[in-house]
Amino acid sequence: MKILIMRHGEAETRVTTDAERQLTDRGREQAATAGKVLSATGFEPDIVWCSPYRRAQQTCSEVIAFFGGVEPMTIDLLQPDTNPNQVVNLISETKAQQLMIVSHQPLVSSLTGLLVNADHRSGPPMSPASMVLLDTEIPLAGCCQQQWLKHAPTFENSN
Repeated sequence: MKILIMRHGEAETRVTTDAERQLTDRGREQAATAGKVLSATGFEPDIVWCSPYRRAQQTCSEVIAFFGGVEPMTIDLLQPDTNPNQVVNLISETKAQQLMIVSHQPLVSSLTGLLVNADHRSGPPMSPASMVLLDTEIPLAGCCQQQWLKHAPTFENSN
């Protein structure tokens, strides 16, 4: 199983609620570039999970435009301060071969740390539109191997 974990693109800073924050023009560009780069890697999600927050939804739409026919599923659990153990439990129940998750800090870093090192505090820093690809036979804490980590704007490999 391959698991792609992505942070949303750059978002506006001032709105009524955090959930309403939208992508900036730069954030839309980051997401579109991420989609282009991701499609060139050969990763093609069969299941896409997305946070209910507006900026994550917008990022997800920009990225999956490069993949034909996949419909994102809004997962309420994918909010910034969710316990990553809950997300690992959800991942372990999916039948996906290539799962894409679009969410927020600190969840994206803590989830990556938990899946790779069995320690939610050991995840990599992830700036807006960063994405990490994990590979595993068993999607449980400490059982994943990091394939690559890419950051906007260049999306070159960073480990």
